[in-house]
Amino acid sequence: MPDVTLTDQDGNPYNLARDPATPAVALFFGYTNCPDVCPGIMADMATAKRRLPEGLVDDVTLIVVTTDPARDTPEVLKSYLSRVDDTFIGLTGDLEVIKPAALSLGIDITEGKQLPSGGYEVDHGTYVLGFGSDRTLQVVWNGLSAAELREDYERLVAL
Repeated sequence: MPDVTLTDQDGNPYNLARDPATPAVALFFGYTNCPDVCPGIMADMATAKRRLPEGLVDDVTLIVVTTDPARDTPEVLKSYLSRVDDTFIGLTGDLEVIKPAALSLGIDITEGKQLPSGGYEVDHGTYVLGFGSDRTLQVVWNGLSAAELREDYERLVAL
């Protein structure tokens, strides 16, 4: 897990390597204006966590780090996550800090195409990364169902 400090959706500093207090972490790099894959991935992450046995739900931290900090302020993240799952930790910060942290985990972030509306897309890797209690990368998820994620969350907690 990269040792970087970003800002959470409440405006507080949050260190990726030190602050998650749970045995397992599922980490995703995405953004709130994503037109396609991000909402589905985050919904699956949240659904998988909600389907855990009651005694394990609090053992998994879901984290999304924005790939678009220019638009994803703490307030925007907080509002967005309240609609997805308010147990998510949403992180933002300087893109020059986020990009190398993401790249250290194999996630590339680049500015995408301009949209007719005047906005823009952000191209980024769509993997969800799973970390155990030692905060080393244990699993990379790509296109799994919520049921498969839930099973893996249980395995991560047990590590």
